[in-house]
Amino acid sequence: MKPLMIKEIVHATGGEYTGKNHEKQIKEVSTDSRTIIAESLFVPIIGPNFDGHDFIGNAIKKGAAAALCNKSKKEKLEGLLFDDIIFVENTSTALLELASYYRGLFCIPFVAVTGSVGKTTTKEMIAEILMTRYNVLKSRGNFNNEIGLPLTIFCLEQKHEAGVVELGMSALGEISRMANVVKPHIAVITNIGVTHIEHLGSKENIARAKLEILEPLKKDDIAILNGDCAELWNARKNIVPKTVFFGEKRGDVLIDEIKNLGPNELEFTISGKYGEAKFKLPLSGKHNAINAVAAVAVGFEMGFTKEEIQQGLSNLKLPGMRQEFKKSKFGSDIIDDAYNANPDSMKAALDLIKELAPYKMKAVILGDMLELGPLAKKAHFEVGTYAALCSDICVFIGSYADALKEGAIASGFNPARIYTFPTVQESVQEIEKLVKDCDIILVKASRGMKFEQITQKLVGGL
Repeated sequence: MKPLMIKEIVHATGGEYTGKNHEKQIKEVSTDSRTIIAESLFVPIIGPNFDGHDFIGNAIKKGAAAALCNKSKKEKLEGLLFDDIIFVENTSTALLELASYYRGLFCIPFVAVTGSVGKTTTKEMIAEILMTRYNVLKSRGNFNNEIGLPLTIFCLEQKHEAGVVELGMSALGEISRMANVVKPHIAVITNIGVTHIEHLGSKENIARAKLEILEPLKKDDIAILNGDCAELWNARKNIVPKTVFFGEKRGDVLIDEIKNLGPNELEFTISGKYGEAKFKLPLSGKHNAINAVAAVAVGFEMGFTKEEIQQGLSNLKLPGMRQEFKKSKFGSDIIDDAYNANPDSMKAALDLIKELAPYKMKAVILGDMLELGPLAKKAHFEVGTYAALCSDICVFIGSYADALKEGAIASGFNPARIYTFPTVQESVQEIEKLVKDCDIILVKASRGMKFEQITQKLVGGL
């Protein structure tokens, strides 16, 4: 991080400083008192089950040079002999304001990515393409919310020549606030699904929330959007910046001839705005090919050659539990895709196992998809009907295991080949004997289900 002086932080946040050394330098910003190092600024965040203000004392003991504090939380400082406090109205808002100020110190292009499905994969693809030419800062892991995004921005250094970040959300306004921090040159929306519909109420509201990513874009900036999503396509007349649509059915860049060449390789062809070109990707699945087209479009719009784009795609390595191929202790192939799940990604993963092993014995181990609200039972039923078309053994786990089972049976699946468990813990003891005769096994659920326990059991880690 480029050092900041206290006076800059006060200016950026509109805060009130109790100390005297306005020239004191800050070399790191942290929201976790456990990882504080010397010359850090501690930003206490208030969460649903915790209040970071309770740990200001710990941060000071570990060497924090200064701390933010909500004006309404002054009582939390009683007994602390420490002057370097900056009082603000809201520490979470101040964190974003400070990140916006810090972002403004760097004149480099940023690409911001959002979408209901595939944003992390697409972000990784874009970053790899840009890294063939630039020193790139990218979001780490799932640092895609109003806390993680600022912490990513604070990692900017003079060496960086471009940035790639992903923006997640669970409510209207969140992406707007983050996008106005990032001020991207290019904004990408991979698709619009029903993830977070519990909070937003409708797919139209989800589209509104995702389209907030375009708010800071000027007419010379670029929006790269999925043309197959009706909600995005229908908004095209109201979008200010230059727009590039991609998709299978409509858009400026069309994808066709998608071929799975193996467990970790596929090939696809694009046509349209950038001419006809063929690319290979070290992943499987049609949905990954479509996400790759968005990354390819970013590459071409930023002036990269076809060869550089292909090199970047070839360098791709995804984080764990995202279509990660593993070997079970009894010889079966496992697709560990348990990082997250929603109806669209479930169907994409089921398509993948069907494509990769059309004539082999297949098992699917599926768990709850979270944050679907009133649509949850219907969505699980529909995934169950889809699973019936793609597998030989079905193991359903969680609160919606019965809805998945009902869907599978409605599609004509043999009930004797369906196994349900209310919890992961209960399934772990039985799972191996249920799927050990299968050639390939898909493991997928929302992250909160902690399906890594199942994968560890199958590969011999438990």
